Amino acid sequence: MLKLKYLLLWLSIGIVTIFSCTKDDNNGEVDITALNTEILQHTASNVCAASYEDLSAKAGQLLTAVNTLNTTTNDANLNACRDLWKSIRQTWEKSEAWLFGPVDVDKIDPRIDTWPVDFNDLNTVLASSDELNEEYIASLNEDHDALRGFHPIEYLLWGQNGGKTASELTVREKEYLLALAQNLKTLADEVKTSWTGGYANLLATAGTSGNSEYPSRKVAFEIIVDAMAGICDEVANGKIKDPFDAQNPKLEESPFAKNSITDFTNNIIGIMEIYQGNFAEDGKGLEDLVRAYNLSLDNEIKTKHGTAIAALKAITVPFGEAILTKQTQVQTAMDKINDLATTLEEKLKPFVQQYGN
Repeated sequence: MLKLKYLLLWLSIGIVTIFSCTKDDNNGEVDITALNTEILQHTASNVCAASYEDLSAKAGQLLTAVNTLNTTTNDANLNACRDLWKSIRQTWEKSEAWLFGPVDVDKIDPRIDTWPVDFNDLNTVLASSDELNEEYIASLNEDHDALRGFHPIEYLLWGQNGGKTASELTVREKEYLLALAQNLKTLADEVKTSWTGGYANLLATAGTSGNSEYPSRKVAFEIIVDAMAGICDEVANGKIKDPFDAQNPKLEESPFAKNSITDFTNNIIGIMEIYQGNFAEDGKGLEDLVRAYNLSLDNEIKTKHGTAIAALKAITVPFGEAILTKQTQVQTAMDKINDLATTLEEKLKPFVQQYGN
C-alpha cells in the first residue's frame, strides 16, 4: 500500500512536470523555424503593409473631403474633414509601433508628422505671394517639416483654439489645405508602394540567402521589438514628458483637435497589434512564439500593456490642460509606459535573441 502511495505521488509529479514543460518550455513540440517564418510573413502582410494600405486609402478620402470643402465651404464639410483627419491619425499613430523600413529610411515620418506647428512660419507662408500647391509643399526642406503633414492640416481645420468655423477659412488657407492634403496622399502612397512592392517580402523572407536587409530572422525580430520599445520611449519621454516638464501646452502633439491623448493611446495600442500580428486581420505574431515557450512573459507584456492603456485613459481632460491640472495622472501614465518599455527591452528582446532563429 505504501509503495502504491509513492508510485501515485511520483506519477503526479511527473504529470505536473510534463504540463509545465509543455506550457513554458515547449518540450520540443513546436517547429520553431516554421513558426518564426509564419510570424514574419503575417507581420509583414497583416500588420505593416496592411496599415500603409489603410493609410493611403484614408489619405485619399481626406483629399476628396478637402476638395469638397474648398468647393462648398460649410461647417458640415469642415466637420467631415475633421472626422477623416482623426481617422487617418488613428492608423498613423498605431503604425508608429512599427516605424522601421521605408517610412524611416525614406524620411516619411518627419515629413508627415512633425510638431509643434510654427505659427510665425505658417502665417508668413499664408501672407506670401508663393503659389501654394503640392510642388511648394514638396519643395520644403527639413527645417520646415512642421509646415507640412498632419499638424498644419490640423491647425487649418480647427484653428488655434479648436473652434474654427468654415466661414473663417480664407482663400489662401484653403489653397494651402488642399496642397497639404495632396502631399499627404503622395507620401502615404509612397510608403504603401514601398511595402507592397517588395519591402514586405524582405521582412517575410528574413534569413534567406541574399536578404541583406534582414540577414537572419533574429535580426528581424530584434528590429520589431526595438520599434515596440521605441514608441514607448517616444510617447513617455518625448510626447508626454517634454510639454509636462516645460509646463508648456504649446509643445503638445495635437493641441488644436485636442487629440493628443488619443494619439498616445493609439501608439500604445499599436504595440499589441504588432505583438499579436493583428492589424487588418488576425494572424501569427510574436505572441505565438512567446506563448510557446514562456507564458509568464506573455502575461507580463499583456498586463503591463493594459496598465499603460488604462493610465492614459485615466487622463480625462485634454492633454494641454492635464499637464497643468492632472499631474499625478500624467506622471502615472509616463511611469506605466516606461514599465512596459522595460519589459520589452529587458525581457522580450533577449527572448527573441534566443528563440528568433
